[in-house]
Amino acid sequence: MNESGQRGVRETAFLVLIVEDEADIRSTFESILEGENCRTRGAATLAEAEDSLQVFPPDLVLLDLGLPDGSGLDLIPKVRQQHPEAEIIVVTAETRVQSAVQAMQSGAVDFLEKPVGLDRLLTTVKLARERKGLRQENLALKKQALAQYEILGHSSPISEMKEMIHKVASSDLPVLITGENGTGKELVARNLHIYSSRSSAPFIAVNCAAIPETLLEAEFFGHEAGAFTGATEARKGLFREAGKGTLLLDEIGEMPKNLQSSLLRVLQERRARSVGGSQEYPVHCRILAATNRNLEEEVASGTFREDLYYRIRGVEIHVPPLREHPEDLPLLTEAILKKGDPSGKKSLSSEALTWLETQEWPGNVRQLASLLEAAVLLAPENVIQPEDLERLHRGRTPLGSPAEETKAQALEGQSQDLWTHFLAIDDLREFRESAEREFLRHKLEEEGWNVSATSRRVGIRRTNLHERLKNLGLR
Repeated sequence: MNESGQRGVRETAFLVLIVEDEADIRSTFESILEGENCRTRGAATLAEAEDSLQVFPPDLVLLDLGLPDGSGLDLIPKVRQQHPEAEIIVVTAETRVQSAVQAMQSGAVDFLEKPVGLDRLLTTVKLARERKGLRQENLALKKQALAQYEILGHSSPISEMKEMIHKVASSDLPVLITGENGTGKELVARNLHIYSSRSSAPFIAVNCAAIPETLLEAEFFGHEAGAFTGATEARKGLFREAGKGTLLLDEIGEMPKNLQSSLLRVLQERRARSVGGSQEYPVHCRILAATNRNLEEEVASGTFREDLYYRIRGVEIHVPPLREHPEDLPLLTEAILKKGDPSGKKSLSSEALTWLETQEWPGNVRQLASLLEAAVLLAPENVIQPEDLERLHRGRTPLGSPAEETKAQALEGQSQDLWTHFLAIDDLREFRESAEREFLRHKLEEEGWNVSATSRRVGIRRTNLHERLKNLGLR
């Protein structure tokens, strides 16, 4: 029993169009390949082959070049146009090898010299079949990634941004992604990667503000064993780990000047050297950058290199803040609730959705998601009401405003809920982490999820705060 029979799944037939004017060769190919679970169709002339393309979508075309009514070369562009996923393998006599080379330049992937041996034919078809399987697997992975990292929204700003992503994804131009905190800059970077030809290679995102300055060069360029204290083993570094994929430099505006110089050299020469190494290595990855800062102002103030700015800003994609596309809020809300509660038990009342639409969102989609995820967990009923959201929102209300009393009542109820939650914890370490999580969440929301501003406010180094947020699940 073959492997597909053991699995109980019938393998999908592989469609092969055999374009060959010699009937005995054509029938031999058909007989052999039909025995290998291929579906075949024969064509003796160029005209028959063109007719076959209309009704038989081939995975592989075995193409003889010397046909009675013309050259097989003339069929190649028609196959490419009508069935772009099909592979073409030329079958030709030794005297036509030069034509076979010309065919490969036109889009054929290989050629076979007549007479074709059985093993050579089967190996060639097997490899073509495996390549098809890999393409299908990559397509399935791409669809899965697109579903996971889908950019939601139908408003004009979001639609224009999506159009820009599709235009530049296939290019290797560097892209600078700008926007406020919480707008979804990494999501844009992931879409650029998924829609590119690099989608099957790694996507690596690194937060330039979260790496200690003393380790930045080693993190990016790698290091040799013994290069510095604590370097007990060699490390590839981010440029090599990304391979032929994509490397996102998030919060690039936080990058120190000395590393900016090294990065500029990598972008210019596409080569780098590990710390403690003597040999350079090639850099193949596409480099994207993201920032919430105005880099033109940083250049003017001297904190960001002007030459690096123009190098990373091949194309700029701006991610609009939520206040510029409020019409997308219902769609975003529905998706966040579904993610937080896959069972679908939790929903928003129409009053709660109206309440969301009246709020300001300085932390943008990230702040909205944080609030709704908390509401899914803490709202007492399955239908989330405005008062549930108000207790969790902790929005700042100006003193003396009509809403001050309502806010005070909401905060009082929220404090009681939190205190009850804290007292239910028996483990001291868990209590400390829970309290710290609520404290930092509160401060981050007050600062619009601006990590730099929050670190200054609470008196923690920005890199240390990034680490705490990661450990507490607030990133």
